[in-house]
Amino acid sequence: MIQNGRIADTLHLGGHNATLLEVDYTIPPGSVKSVRHANYWPVSIDLPDRVREIIYHGDLLSFGIYNEYRSFKEFFKLNERYCFALLRNQELVDQIKAQNFDAIVYEQYDFCPMVIAHLLKIEVRIWTASCPMIAHQVAILGVPFEASYVPASMNNPTGDKMSFTDRFWNIVRLWTMCSVHIWSWDEFDVTLKRMYGDDFPKIVDIAKTADVTFINTDELIDFPRPLPPNVVHVGGLGVEAGHQELEAPFSDIMTKGDKGVVLFSLGSVVDTRYLPDGYLKNAFDTVAKFKEYYFIVKLSKNDQRNADYAAKYDNVYVNDWIPQAGVLAHPRLKLFVSHGGYNSIIEAATFSVPMMLIGIVFDQPRNARLVERNGWGLSLDKTFLKHGPEEFEQKLVEMLTNDKYKKNAERINRLMRTKPQTGEQKFLSYIKFLEENDGHLPELKSIASDLSTVEYHNLDILAVAIALVVLVLLIVFTGLLSVLKLLKSCFTSKSKQE
Repeated sequence: MIQNGRIADTLHLGGHNATLLEVDYTIPPGSVKSVRHANYWPVSIDLPDRVREIIYHGDLLSFGIYNEYRSFKEFFKLNERYCFALLRNQELVDQIKAQNFDAIVYEQYDFCPMVIAHLLKIEVRIWTASCPMIAHQVAILGVPFEASYVPASMNNPTGDKMSFTDRFWNIVRLWTMCSVHIWSWDEFDVTLKRMYGDDFPKIVDIAKTADVTFINTDELIDFPRPLPPNVVHVGGLGVEAGHQELEAPFSDIMTKGDKGVVLFSLGSVVDTRYLPDGYLKNAFDTVAKFKEYYFIVKLSKNDQRNADYAAKYDNVYVNDWIPQAGVLAHPRLKLFVSHGGYNSIIEAATFSVPMMLIGIVFDQPRNARLVERNGWGLSLDKTFLKHGPEEFEQKLVEMLTNDKYKKNAERINRLMRTKPQTGEQKFLSYIKFLEENDGHLPELKSIASDLSTVEYHNLDILAVAIALVVLVLLIVFTGLLSVLKLLKSCFTSKSKQE
């Protein structure tokens, strides 16, 4: 919802009458803090709160492909329940219809807005991705998979330079994530046809009707990959560069530490209460050795266990809320120890802050690798603090004493500032482009997703080429055999005559 709020605000500031409809069943309605300008319409759907169980399935530090598959499978079941609850609420559907929306913007996970777009005949449709594009979106939009050098988005600790094993698991991750999305949507299609008739289109086909897809990535902070012309990087929406005023106590905290301040945050998805015993204790024991630096650590709400442990160190401040952008913008901040969420990476790049990244789940391990790839951070395995504080201490020393990370962070910042268009400028220019051309840009759409696997990879041509080569080899081989037989016959005949 954070990215959706930023999109709504950007549309509003661009002169559009934008409304963010928050139909949320995972967090209380009204909790989106990023909406400051657009119309805001929170709607509550009464479903049991199973989010933590669905996301985690046990220890986050052992979260792998199987856990991910199960999590997304159950997430889509819950998503289906919420969508049917919404669709059966005819009063709400009528209220949405009465607004006469000209266009609809929806993100990559939620298929319900696609159904609403079709039911209410909202013809101008815009797809978004709140993180690097995941496999089902890549497949639907006809984006080349390029599994040999483009890491899969979810739970992938590899970069773009992959070994044989890395490439194998990259293909497995791509296939797994694509399958769980498409199969879940196929199940949903069956119910939709029962509700609205056999002629109701498949979710995948509705998704393909989007004329433009905006992804919350910056081409300078992502692994380079080929994209169709209607898939556009707009990373950085709503991120304000420049100095940001901090209120107490953070304005005072940023003056502490002889050499500066370090921010440590594992984001909002990771609940620090559920991390293994000793994980954050090892982190606190380590940072306590760096007396010349002051550490701000974000803990989850009600994480009293870790808060009590941190209290014994006088160079550590903990809280369940941090004004992250303001802290990152402060000149005394020296390092950001982060989970690797894409919004955090964009903010760190905006303010030239080096990063130490501990990717835990979803796209975070992949994001960590891309920062390391460009030299303004280091990526650490998420389990490293389970085994003791030694590696963390070594990495802190490296990043706080080696100025190459700061120089590379400044280069990324300069590249983002001087590129031809910012994410906001590109976003608004494409919206205007849509407006001026009846809301549709079929000329930009790739037909790759409509091709069969055989056609897409030219397997039929490859098969014919192989067959021709084999045929030529057979002809040559047969010819050689015939020549050998003829020669043998000649020698045999000659020897008999002698």
